[in-house]
Amino acid sequence: MTTPFSGSNTSHYYVQEVTPGITPENPAFTKIRNTGGVPTIIKDALISDELDDSREITGVRVGNEQAQGEYSVELSQTSQDDLIANAMSSSWVAGINLSGVEVTVDEVAKTFTRTAGDYVADGFVVGDLVRYNDLTGDNAKPFIATTVTSTVITGAAITHTLTPEVVTTDIDTGDKIGTGSECKTISVLTWYRGKCGTVDKYVLTKGVEFTGFSFEVAVNAQVTGSFPLLGRTQTFSDTPPTGSTFNPDLTTRSFAGVDSKVLVDGAVEAFITSGTLTNDNESSAQFELGNKAVSFIERGRATNTVSMSGFMANTDLVQRFNNEVEVSISFILNGLDGSMSFSYPRAFLTAATPDIAGPASITQTLEGTSIGSKAQSSIVIQRLPAL
Repeated sequence: MTTPFSGSNTSHYYVQEVTPGITPENPAFTKIRNTGGVPTIIKDALISDELDDSREITGVRVGNEQAQGEYSVELSQTSQDDLIANAMSSSWVAGINLSGVEVTVDEVAKTFTRTAGDYVADGFVVGDLVRYNDLTGDNAKPFIATTVTSTVITGAAITHTLTPEVVTTDIDTGDKIGTGSECKTISVLTWYRGKCGTVDKYVLTKGVEFTGFSFEVAVNAQVTGSFPLLGRTQTFSDTPPTGSTFNPDLTTRSFAGVDSKVLVDGAVEAFITSGTLTNDNESSAQFELGNKAVSFIERGRATNTVSMSGFMANTDLVQRFNNEVEVSISFILNGLDGSMSFSYPRAFLTAATPDIAGPASITQTLEGTSIGSKAQSSIVIQRLPAL
């Protein structure tokens, strides 16, 4: 007797498309690291209203078809880079790489001073995720630059202990990505592996676009997230596309709450216990007469929001909400296999709600929406792989 397919024996892979909706020849697939989800075809039921002297439905058709789904993930360095780029309709921009710079570390001022050269001329800006590769111990951990001058970078929100030293070092900043308008589509191959006589099946979903993402950061938990998707067409087969190859699996370890901290206006916000980072692109499938499949996927505005919960130790954020004060918010993740940051350079709090539920510590929930322009993305994501 055969057995059902199982989630543990099912894999999902993707390849970038050159022409939307067309899988490239001899595709080299990369695995989608996920904890659940699968693209499926949905169709609206078209119910006949014809009257025939009874109370019965006399006919049913189905309408246009579209592929949709949502992958759940555990966020890890490098693993979701292409998914994020697809969701944001954008591309990663390489960071700065400098070699052989003599730097003096001031552990009290949290400054990194160079003896020659110019940080500003080299392209460093406030908000960069910076790492001094050849410093020792915690001095080499990535941090967010809170001020930048020609010779000094300050990491005012550094919470680990620095040690004074003078070292000649290489310096890296994170690769960056923001909101874009590029055409980015992928083909997704779902491989249902059979056992005990069940035959393998392959499902190819073409013209897939991730319509956004959401990441959840919380204490005592891995950083999890999801990528909702829409696709154009889907086909089933007994074999993968001709010439298919499969890239080696990525193995970077997931981020966890202990790896993270939250910065508001360049200072660490104490007692935050969870945060949710959401990107929504107002995406929808569009159709045309004579074609049952999706014609194209339309995108509206990119909306980037953040929510946070934690213990209330002051009224600063409540007052910023009440007074409609613009703030900057950053989440930085320093994990075992690299670092990432999610920054909202210009945000407004849209809710700040204290809660007293008894004699225990007062908590508060915070909601914010980020704004942007042609010159500045409402969200800036940075990545720094481990050395």
